[in-house]
Amino acid sequence: MIEKVNPNHPDKIADRIAGALVDYCYTKDNRPKCAFEVLIGHGNVYIISEVSVNIPLKIVNNIVKRIAGKLHVTYKENKQDV
Repeated sequence: MIEKVNPNHPDKIADRIAGALVDYCYTKDNRPKCAFEVLIGHGNVYIISEVSVNIPLKIVNNIVKRIAGKLHVTYKENKQDV
């Protein structure tokens, strides 16, 4: 059985947002440590990060808007363990 998921499915959009955030981390550090959980639903996106670099909320909002359109963003950034 083959599962096909529409490219506009919230899980696919969440994966693209997480990937864009990882890409941003690489613009700030050659070897960043970063992990993201992205949940989309009902006009909201919740992002929890564990990162070694700071990602300003403005950058997060711009990434979400570019990929998913106008969603309410809740972003929680945690420092990555050493």
